Amino acid sequence: MNTNLIFLAGTVVLAVIGSIILWLITRPRTRSATPTELQKILRGASQNKPRRMQNPDGIRVIGSEEKLETQIERED
Repeated sequence: MNTNLIFLAGTVVLAVIGSIILWLITRPRTRSATPTELQKILRGASQNKPRRMQNPDGIRVIGSEEKLETQIERED
């Protein structure tokens, strides 16, 4: 048998073994979330964040509306 064919077959075998080992190491351990579960997770996370508002100058303010109203009253 030709040495080039033996070398080619050996590299193919090593590549397949390496791919299998890499797949075993990097595969997810738990099942992935379905799109519906992912949507629920994201909605739940966004409900815990403060709501964004804009003051009369068009600048975004993060916080409660009461703080925004007291700030506007102080400026007047």
